[in-house]
Amino acid sequence: MKVISLRIIIIGAGEVGAELAAKLSREDNDVTVIDKSMAPLDRLASLDVLTIQGNGADLETLEAASIRDTDLLVAVTQVDEINIMACLLAKNNGAKRTIARIRHTAYGSEYKSLTNERLGIDITINPEQVAAQEIVKVVKSVHASEIDFFCKDRVQMLGMRLGPESPLVGKKLKDLSLGDNTLVAAINRKNQLIIPRGGDALELGDHMYMLALTANHFPYELVSGKEPLRVNKIMIMGAGKVGRHVVRLLGRSRGREIKLIDSNLDKCREAADLFPEALVLYGNGTDQEFLRQEGIENTDVFVAVSGNDEVNILSALLAKKLGVKKAIVEINRSDYALLVDTLDIDTAIRPRYLTAGTILKLVRKGKIESVMILGEDQAEVIEISVGQGASVEGKTLKELALPGGILVGAIVRGNKAIIPRGSDQVVQQDKVVLFCLPELSQHATTLFSGR
Repeated sequence: MKVISLRIIIIGAGEVGAELAAKLSREDNDVTVIDKSMAPLDRLASLDVLTIQGNGADLETLEAASIRDTDLLVAVTQVDEINIMACLLAKNNGAKRTIARIRHTAYGSEYKSLTNERLGIDITINPEQVAAQEIVKVVKSVHASEIDFFCKDRVQMLGMRLGPESPLVGKKLKDLSLGDNTLVAAINRKNQLIIPRGGDALELGDHMYMLALTANHFPYELVSGKEPLRVNKIMIMGAGKVGRHVVRLLGRSRGREIKLIDSNLDKCREAADLFPEALVLYGNGTDQEFLRQEGIENTDVFVAVSGNDEVNILSALLAKKLGVKKAIVEINRSDYALLVDTLDIDTAIRPRYLTAGTILKLVRKGKIESVMILGEDQAEVIEISVGQGASVEGKTLKELALPGGILVGAIVRGNKAIIPRGSDQVVQQDKVVLFCLPELSQHATTLFSGR
């Protein structure tokens, strides 16, 4: 008999809503998805979820979804006002918690007190801001394609693709000299993710995911085989919400030259007023002559966030061909994500997975601090506190005999962080960073969280 963990309503069956529905239903939650259109609901037919066609901001529709017995309502449509109204109605009709995806900055800043206190929204998430924060981390992280921090920044996760320059190609993991404070936790090889063993050899094109202690210098040059990259000149294509967030965040760093380009003259004028510290240019990121005139060959990082996946991909490929050292693109369509991984593009930012990961850590039971989704939902990195009565408590990693799809990558006890070996134990209140396959994430959470 299926034991229901939470009763959850998701408003909006788009990319983020569908990803949440898939993950949360797989974890024995009672999930209902509401959307005004039938087509996106039909795409959820293979999932164990109830679908309702209707307006999520309509009380009659919410009552049909049993709103009065709902533990959590997540509103992730493209329309802020619908998300806000859905949360307001839900909270006033019995829903215990609400989360709203809100894209307009005014709702999340100037009206924050109104949103939280009077509109029934417990947590707001701005996907463009989340994407921009991820982009800025990657911009600053030398040769890494992904980077995230766990356990109050004591542990870092880095993604790096092995090119022909890397001296690690062809070597077995057990023969690597990365030091005791670095662990190769997973490898994405031809869109298949594996958690490797010591006898596995690295191949050209492998996308490595590594955990390292932040206090130690990470050997970027040893892994990549490339010279150190100092990021001084940045070109951002797209003066929309994501591009503006990126400029705002990067503008706090002195000594950087930031160029923001867009093919919409009105957006350029608005951005020029907002960001006097940046050079705002009216032009096309897929125009070879324009890019050359603006010194693309001397640019360190090119960021493509136009809002159009095709334009982002084409402009990034052109920038790389013309000599830019690192190219970052925003990708929203899932069918393009696998293509990007085969191209000469350093990093693909996937906003739907960033947003889903942020929501998952708020939804899942247990003492989860953070969730990061890797690739096209191929694996998860979870930071979790070991709870009282957890079945792993007091045992060495060797004694745990975890399934092959779960790996303990780091342990933080008090102020001390380690990359563990088989003889290391986990004890109550440890912070643990786990790599796990999606189908084992709930099992991993149960093992480590305890009562």
